[in-house]
Amino acid sequence: MKKLFCSFVLLSVAAGFSVYGSGSRQTETAGPKVVSFWYNNTGDEAKVYEQAIAAYNAAQNTYKVEGLSVNDQQKLIVAMSGNEAPDLVQGSNAQIVSYQANGLLTSLKAFIDRDKFDLSIYSQKSIEANTIKQEIYALPLTGYTIQMFYNKDLLKAAGFSEPPKTVEELYDMAVAATKLDAAGNIEVLGYPLFPLASARQELIYAFGGRWWSADGQTLTPQDKGIIESLTYNVRYRNLYGIEKVQAFVATANTNRYTEKDMFFAGKQLFRFDGSWLPTMMKNFNSTVNYGITLIPGTKARPELIGTSRFETNSLFIPITATQKEGAWDFAKWLTGPTGAKIIDLGTGNLPALKALYTDKDILAKPGFPEFIEALKLEKGIQYAQINDFNEYISMLNEYLDYVYSGQQSPEAAMAALADRAKNLK
Repeated sequence: MKKLFCSFVLLSVAAGFSVYGSGSRQTETAGPKVVSFWYNNTGDEAKVYEQAIAAYNAAQNTYKVEGLSVNDQQKLIVAMSGNEAPDLVQGSNAQIVSYQANGLLTSLKAFIDRDKFDLSIYSQKSIEANTIKQEIYALPLTGYTIQMFYNKDLLKAAGFSEPPKTVEELYDMAVAATKLDAAGNIEVLGYPLFPLASARQELIYAFGGRWWSADGQTLTPQDKGIIESLTYNVRYRNLYGIEKVQAFVATANTNRYTEKDMFFAGKQLFRFDGSWLPTMMKNFNSTVNYGITLIPGTKARPELIGTSRFETNSLFIPITATQKEGAWDFAKWLTGPTGAKIIDLGTGNLPALKALYTDKDILAKPGFPEFIEALKLEKGIQYAQINDFNEYISMLNEYLDYVYSGQQSPEAAMAALADRAKNLK
């Protein structure tokens, strides 16, 4: 499952607007109490959720969960803002921050305290991802991180027998492996400038850079590690020509996750990407001889190895839900051993539940052993917890473009970004 930095805009509710479907209120009748559950998956992944729902309904008779695939954010926000809210919703932890800021979520603290529910069954980072100001608002269902893929044959042809241990080594290998045609166009990209989201995140984190403080409250665009990472980025672009690099990246972006994907086609040495990549490569019949390893840190800070963004798919209860007890019961089950395994295997997502780290079926998924080792490090970077997060990301991308195009130096661009972002809250 692909995941990038998410943008969620809360919409005002028009008077008289209603939402239809299994999220609507239902009259109490004898028998199991109905719990409405909305998830944002479609197609085959929606069938996986329905499989999990059927397993839960068969396992007990107190509640009957009715699922509905809803990936229309406007419909969800309108429903939660009015009296048509589903009882339980599956979404990203980025949504949790946005929805909580607008008073749309139920805190889970009372349920957790009453049931003495042990949150340590989940990874530490997955709990942090769904906690705002010491209050937890969702249970983590799946995890999501990024690590480094590398083309073994390209690396060997460049004279190296193993992947880099530091980002400085990575840069040297990237330069050695980059190939140009007679016109100077890039045929093989050595440095991991694509995907763009990974260059903005993991390639920054590898140098120790952080766009915000650890508590997510303070923006830090002039962080030393950011400047160092961007300096290497610019050095590579200047070495081969800014326009040549931009042309390759633009084509790579157009063909991302298709049969013409640059990594799938053997035209990219290093790729910072997710656990879904091996399955995609297999589906597109890629013959690239690749390896997976942790993203390295710097020579001065080797402990940065494996640092990446960390996100979750999570389950939350809207503040206006009417069957909160049933929603809580189903959320515990779905994020537990039986439910989470159905979802993880069926959708190809990494587990948030630590017990599944050693599950033989989970470990049999291509790429999962390497990514689970990364999860165990608990080095995930969380989203900034500010109301103006989306505006900050928009500004950040704007100033990165100035750097990438050679219009501004890293120092000047980040200073300008800091000045524009200083009033964000």
